[in-house]
Parts: sequence; structure tokens; C-alpha cells
Amino acid sequence: MELELESEGGELVVPVELLYGITEELTVTVVLPFRDPFENGRLGSVGLRAKWRFATRFSPGRADAVAAVGGITVPRSSADGPQAGPVIIAGLAAGRESRRWYYFAGVRTAIHLADEGNDPGEQLLLNVAWGVRPWLTEYLAPDLVLLVEASSRTEGRTRVNGQTVDASGGEVLSVAPAFLLSYRNVMLKGGVQIPVWEHLNDAGRSEDVRILAALELHW
Repeated sequence: MELELESEGGELVVPVELLYGITEELTVTVVLPFRDPFENGRLGSVGLRAKWRFATRFSPGRADAVAAVGGITVPRSSADGPQAGPVIIAGLAAGRESRRWYYFAGVRTAIHLADEGNDPGEQLLLNVAWGVRPWLTEYLAPDLVLLVEASSRTEGRTRVNGQTVDASGGEVLSVAPAFLLSYRNVMLKGGVQIPVWEHLNDAGRSEDVRILAALELHW
């Protein structure tokens, strides 16, 4: 189980993720995001994800893996106006974990299905991350990993009732310093995603800094 705190454009989002390992290689996750839980809290778009680790290689002090990821996010109805349709996500991820170094990379596409004439553009998401364990501790001792991640998002233009919305879509490049602090079956994660370059077709829109803190429990 993972409990997160995210700040998105001044709104607090608390996604609760329930993960279950069907096998050692296949994991499914249900995502329940609660928005503004301390005010007029509401449940946001519910997600279902799966990860299949189809290629692995283990050697002393090191593990390599390649995985396919996919899922669907279903928006809930809202009194604020029409909602977009479901979002289908598919992609690949690869990584290496060793006693000292961490390396990760991934590519995903997000396909927004049209709903009531509202057809948001598709998204292409890329990310690479590098991490280091500054102190090599014993297995049952507290363990700290420091990471930095670079990510990009390319988003197509939205179409409404067949008409292209010129002031939509664009590209964003972000950098995120982060950390992982684990002790036995508990992990604390945190980071700040900072936009460093953007080219958005809507001149009045800018990408927000995102702050993330998460608590992960394993059984």
C-alpha cells in the first residue's frame, strides 16, 4: 500500500495506491486519488494499472529488469462541468539497481478517449533517473537513496466537436530531485518536480512545480 501527498496547482491530492503481486513478475495497482481531503474532499479519477516484468537478470549485488506497463484511468462525474473520457496508458520501463547505483528509464503514451465531443490530445511521456546510495548499510538498517530524474511530456492539441483547439498541447521538460528512505517494510519517498523548459500553445498557461511525499508499506 502507498499513501501519497501531492501538490498540483495549489490543490492537495492524496492518492491511495493498493498494490498486489499476483506473481513475482506481475503486479496490479488500484489508485484512489482524494482531492482536497481536508476541505470539501472528493474522489478523483480512479485508476487501474498493471506491470509485467518480463525480462530480469540477477548477479551479485545487482538486478536488471525490463517491464511492460499499462492501465486505464476512469474519470468520475462532476458538478463542475463535463469530464474528459477514460485515459489508456501503455509503455515500457527498464532499470538497474545495485548496492551503490540506481538507473531507470521509461517511455509511456497516454491516449485520451473522446467523451461528449471532448477529445484531449495524446501524451508522450519520457523519463530517465539516476540514483546513488551514499552509505552502504546492513540489510535491516535504515537505507537512504538520493535520486535526480529528468522527464518530458509532449501533448497533442485538444479537439472539441471536431474542431482543433489551437491554445492547447505543447511540451514540458522537468527535473526532479528526490529521495527514498526505507527501514524494513516501510519506505518514505519525497521529491520536487521543477519545470525547466516549456513550450505551451496556450500563452496564459504555465507548468506548476509539483511536490510529492509518499509512505509505502509492504506486507
